[in-house]
Amino acid sequence: MNIIFNILIPTAVGFTTFFLIYYLYQKMFFEYRWLAVIPLVIVTGYMIVENRREWEMIKQG
Repeated sequence: MNIIFNILIPTAVGFTTFFLIYYLYQKMFFEYRWLAVIPLVIVTGYMIVENRREWEMIKQG
């Protein structure tokens, strides 16, 4: 259950947020849609850091 609540759900929420932001970028700033890479990098980096932290806690526990 720890894996589901601490890794899978936050990852799903993070990438859902990214795709919503990307969709808004496409609709509002079509010629600047490459800027949507910025939220992807932020969300992906955050998820990697958080998931590593959770895996370390799960391995210790």
